[in-house]
Amino acid sequence: MNLIKNTTPVLLFLVVVSFTPGCSSSSFGQHADSLFLVDTHLDFTYDLKRPGEKHFLPYVLEEISGLTFKTPSQILAVDDESGKVFEYDLRKKEIVHSIQFYKSDDYEGVELIDNDIYVLKHDGDIFHFKYGQEKKVTSKKYETLLHNDNDTEGLGYDPQRNLLLIACKEEGHIGEKKIKGRAFYSFHRERKELSKKPIFIIGPKELERFWEENKDFDYERKRIKFKPSAIATHPLSGHYYILSSVGKMLVVASPKGKILGTYPISP
Repeated sequence: MNLIKNTTPVLLFLVVVSFTPGCSSSSFGQHADSLFLVDTHLDFTYDLKRPGEKHFLPYVLEEISGLTFKTPSQILAVDDESGKVFEYDLRKKEIVHSIQFYKSDDYEGVELIDNDIYVLKHDGDIFHFKYGQEKKVTSKKYETLLHNDNDTEGLGYDPQRNLLLIACKEEGHIGEKKIKGRAFYSFHRERKELSKKPIFIIGPKELERFWEENKDFDYERKRIKFKPSAIATHPLSGHYYILSSVGKMLVVASPKGKILGTYPISP
């Protein structure tokens, strides 16, 4: 699921609040489900426990696996089965359009950039087509070096570098050399090429280093898991916001992969 479109400075359904780094002893009871940490590179955070709005979507959107903004009040969503992109109006609270771009399969991410729609398949293949009012289109399929074992679930966009961002939920390697941690690759829109190496890797080692440098309380290392399922670029800071459903966590990182913050998400 995508959280931010590059032109809209909000997190989907979340509110901006002020936050002071650090934890006091009086809130120790909240630490077990928290690891709510930031460093000085972040000026503000989002309150993930108190959403500004909740939207109960129709049954046909039960299997949504990716979101992107079309306008501040309209989103595009892809489900992981039908081969359709749905346009949902947040004010009308209804589906106003849908586009069949390919056959039924396992799709995980969607991005709208200008008038171009990109859809990510779980094996790393990318589908490209133009947004329009047609109900059915012919999409261009780009096969990458990524594969089923990578289980690519996150698709984002970095407008500064004109790159699509791909997050691997499982294995990170595309060659014989194994990778420890979760790998993030880029796909160049103009050259239609996948980066041969990850643009960065975030794994247990990187997370533990960040927590050890910033924490002021103990935490259960074995309880924390990180398997990214979405990635998006914040339109103001340029930081990457990475969602992990497994582990219930949102990680904020620089474009070079330096961890800047970790946020808990309620199960």
